[in-house]
Amino acid sequence: MVDNSSLTGNARPRGFTLVELLVVIAIIGILVALLLPAVQAAREAARRMDCTNRLKQLSLALHNYAGAHGKFPAGYYSKHPTTSSTWCSTGGTNHLAPWTVMILPFMEEQARYDEFDYSKNFTSTSQLPAEGSSTSKNHKAWERPLKKYQCPSDPNSKGNVNNINYFGVQGGGPVTKADCYHNSRAFFFTGILYHNSVVDFHDIRDGTTNTWLLGETRYVPTKPHRPDNNTTGGWASSGRLDSAPNSYTQASAVLGINSLPGSGGDAISAGSLDFFFHMSKLYGSFHQGGCHFALGDASVRFVNENIDLTLYQQAANRSDGLPIGGIP
Repeated sequence: MVDNSSLTGNARPRGFTLVELLVVIAIIGILVALLLPAVQAAREAARRMDCTNRLKQLSLALHNYAGAHGKFPAGYYSKHPTTSSTWCSTGGTNHLAPWTVMILPFMEEQARYDEFDYSKNFTSTSQLPAEGSSTSKNHKAWERPLKKYQCPSDPNSKGNVNNINYFGVQGGGPVTKADCYHNSRAFFFTGILYHNSVVDFHDIRDGTTNTWLLGETRYVPTKPHRPDNNTTGGWASSGRLDSAPNSYTQASAVLGINSLPGSGGDAISAGSLDFFFHMSKLYGSFHQGGCHFALGDASVRFVNENIDLTLYQQAANRSDGLPIGGIP
């Protein structure tokens, strides 16, 4: 008898064998493995471009402030004068507004600017809240994050964290030439933004295209960096001037870019103070190979972490008269 099932379309369809299924899964896995790094690289390229734009907008806001007031804002204002070589360790609670707050009206953040009381002290760290209270007006405004100061590549920029990734440049060079060097923290007056600075364009005698204005940092302590005593900084921090001084919105070009491993979001013990010792002396980022800097002319460029250290330090000084032949 002839089997007509194949002629009538009633034959059972042939399925995949286990070997064939495994081969397909392996091919898909290989394709995903090849595609994932490309996707991640594309995302990082987009974040890097976004970071460049944020730094550009901050630089333009500083330029607009200088145009309106005849000078750049101070890196941070303080009621404490600089009359001795140890001024940075005796300021107490004389912390006033930093540049990050002063330029808010020039970056479409007038409402945030109005949240602060400029006749009162500002928070320097969470350990030293404004007016000595975590409920004070200025401290509450300090606690609120502002994305415009956060690099999108920084994992600490997620959630309700008030961190900052863009620091003013207060100068640079060997620490032996610092205007105040206390407890391993360095303060310089040779840059554009520093303690009670009064700098205009004509003061940048080395040229705005040769002088750092702002730079990226990944070293500001945030939670859970110091969960033991909660000493964290923020985008609206003023300079801290006491026995453990530091500037939480500026740094100096002393150490090489990215030369300190880790970040301000890494948890450490109370006995490990490397970040507090060195945060004021270097810049860095979560971008591979270097970090972004804005120059005095408001241009932004990515600077390789292997840049010559002497050239890097010279570019942080606005009028040292040392030729640098252009910044690579």
